[in-house]
Amino acid sequence: MKQLFSKVLSPTDIEHRLAVPSEILWAFEFDQARRCADFEVKDKHGQTWEFRCSTRKKDFHPKPVVSKGWRKFVKDKGLQAGDKVVFYKDVEGDSSYIIITMKKVFKLFGEEVWLPS
Repeated sequence: MKQLFSKVLSPTDIEHRLAVPSEILWAFEFDQARRCADFEVKDKHGQTWEFRCSTRKKDFHPKPVVSKGWRKFVKDKGLQAGDKVVFYKDVEGDSSYIIITMKKVFKLFGEEVWLPS
């Protein structure tokens, strides 16, 4: 399993769409004409979620975002700004994706402690 990225969620991530790093675009099979990739993600309970990662069509910098399915996921999981998501991809097996949601619990010796939610 390879971690693609982790992100502390912003209000925009919660209310609209999840902005993701351009460096992870290699992990998706993009439809070049539509500039998007539909993919399924499993959470820690094994529930499958359908997402779409897309990039801007008329901009040199792609600025990828996860949109389709994201708001339902946020609502169903009760996510809030300040929570964290971690995306993984199985690069050796079936190329499946996993998402872990986390809540910040406290700070210990100046380090934030996160627990899966």
